[in-house]
Amino acid sequence: MAEESVPEGPNLKELSEEELWELINDNRHRISLGVRPCILFPYLRQVKVLTEVDEDEILSRHNLTNRCMRTYMLDLLRTQGRNGAIALLEGLMIHYPVLYTHVTGRKPSTEPSRFSLIKYSELTEYLIRAVTGMQTELQEARNEAGKMSTRCSSLEVTKLKDEKCDLYIRYTASIEEKSLLNQTEALSLQVQQLSLDCKMQQQKSIVVQSQMKELQAERDQAYQSRDDAQAMIARILAEKDTLRSQLVELQEAVSKSSAPPFLVRSRPKAIRVNGRVLSLSLQCEALLSQLSVVGGNKSGVFVHQVTEGSAAHAVGISPGAQIVELQVRYEQNSRALRMVLEDSTLEEATWALGQVTGFCQLSLRPRQNYEALLQQLQNSTMSSGDSFYIRVNLSLPAGASGTLAVSCNDILHVTNTRPAGTEDLWQASQVHPCQLLDLQSGTVPNYYQKAVRIVSTGRQGRNPLWVSVDEENTNGSESTLMPYTLVTPHFPPVCRPILLLPTILGRMLDKKLASWQGFQLCEPSEHAARLQRSEVLEEVEPGGNQCYTLQSVEKVGLHCLLPLGLDCVRRLHRSEIFPVIIFSKLQRGGQTEEQLLACSKSEEPLLDKLPCLYHSMAPDSWCDQNSLLTSLRTVIWEEQRKVVWVEPDLW
Repeated sequence: MAEESVPEGPNLKELSEEELWELINDNRHRISLGVRPCILFPYLRQVKVLTEVDEDEILSRHNLTNRCMRTYMLDLLRTQGRNGAIALLEGLMIHYPVLYTHVTGRKPSTEPSRFSLIKYSELTEYLIRAVTGMQTELQEARNEAGKMSTRCSSLEVTKLKDEKCDLYIRYTASIEEKSLLNQTEALSLQVQQLSLDCKMQQQKSIVVQSQMKELQAERDQAYQSRDDAQAMIARILAEKDTLRSQLVELQEAVSKSSAPPFLVRSRPKAIRVNGRVLSLSLQCEALLSQLSVVGGNKSGVFVHQVTEGSAAHAVGISPGAQIVELQVRYEQNSRALRMVLEDSTLEEATWALGQVTGFCQLSLRPRQNYEALLQQLQNSTMSSGDSFYIRVNLSLPAGASGTLAVSCNDILHVTNTRPAGTEDLWQASQVHPCQLLDLQSGTVPNYYQKAVRIVSTGRQGRNPLWVSVDEENTNGSESTLMPYTLVTPHFPPVCRPILLLPTILGRMLDKKLASWQGFQLCEPSEHAARLQRSEVLEEVEPGGNQCYTLQSVEKVGLHCLLPLGLDCVRRLHRSEIFPVIIFSKLQRGGQTEEQLLACSKSEEPLLDKLPCLYHSMAPDSWCDQNSLLTSLRTVIWEEQRKVVWVEPDLW
């Protein structure tokens, strides 16, 4: 009955890469709790989305917990794009069917997948190995059953002989020591004893027979499993031509989707090109030496000066034109690469234009807001057309040349990515924690190295800001550096929901806080099967009829206490609901707290994957439950006043 009630989810083969990973990331916490990476490694290696080096790197992280190994495995699979998502879902379907149903909303199928990454011959070999293993186990079970039967029979016969010999000895002694009457009585007693021994022997024989029946039942079950496996192989062989054609189509689709590794953008796919746009083609040695640009991601990038007599001047490029797009010929594979500059920073636009050393095509929009930008630059109202906010992921000391002293998790407002006289600094200001107010201004390093690849800002965000190559690394290997993370401000209502961690402690504190004025515990809703997937935050029990919904969280004038896991945070953010997340660090106090400490240790690494900041309470800031509750109220009041800074949801 439970299997029939499982709703049919979306057709996975019709989902795009972003939609597949959105399914996985919505259940990232559940997957990290329920999946053992070593179970999925053979299949992921089989379909070539993980290598032996990836597997060794995951297993050799001694300082991390097993759950962190799983989250790191998900991050590696994310780099494989759609193939990584498909391979993970198929691995769950084979080894964790219940979890697969929860993630995708679909039942596991024994039919060949139309978007499977594994070749037919490899799948057949995989099943043949499974059948061979089952037959080997069956033969071992038979041998063990035969040994057990022989051993039991030998022991029973020996014991019976010993008992009979003992009876004969006692009987002979009775005849010699007693009179005929006593001998008769002794004989009568011996007969009774023999009768009892026979009954005991019969009972033992029944036990041995029942054990033999159980072994026969296990043998029959093994035979049935073998027959089922053979039937499955027969079905796969019958559909050989169909599966082969599907694999050919999949290989053609993969080969068509490869992109040149030149400038990879993380911007949204929608390209905002409005109004009248003019496309110009030209051939030049160095485009950036023939013109200069001003502006930024907020105002747009405009041509400021053009050298007379140059190729750019000859094709009609004039000051005031906004650069919307740039297309260049990528020499490695002779493909044209289009770069969107409509909402790029001044630094990004300068870098992109500097890559033109041959044929290119520019998409320009006639004068639009150019004079207003020049007026603001001349009046020093603004230093450039750049404007975006970043969260600092490291601490930097103050420098002699006006470099800001910043701490980890500080928010900065970047207003110029190309200050005059420097190429490795940004102009930025510290932001007030409770309002959009620029405070102290200065410069911060942009970590723009020789082989840096810039990832576009976009009006809706970029993340990460940089992907760099370590200049000191002589073997050519890459290392990632993310000193900053792009964030956007949000101003939630007066009362934000509350999520207390670690989970075990949070459940206890939720009940205490719910009795205070201004707080209310989130209650589950009935009829979960009737709700849309987007309305459900988390099920009370997998496949049950109760769940927590978005509507139950939206409490007007109350802090809603969320008895949920970390997977709910991204779902809430998509509905413009921003909970206060508080993690209470614990100290070891005794054996009775081992479970609580284990929960805290497993959940703390997952907090760094959240798209927003959380408040961490030090273990020495509270000593008992009452002091913890008092501290929580103070923290909630302080967090409620702050601006909420959230990373863009790129998945």
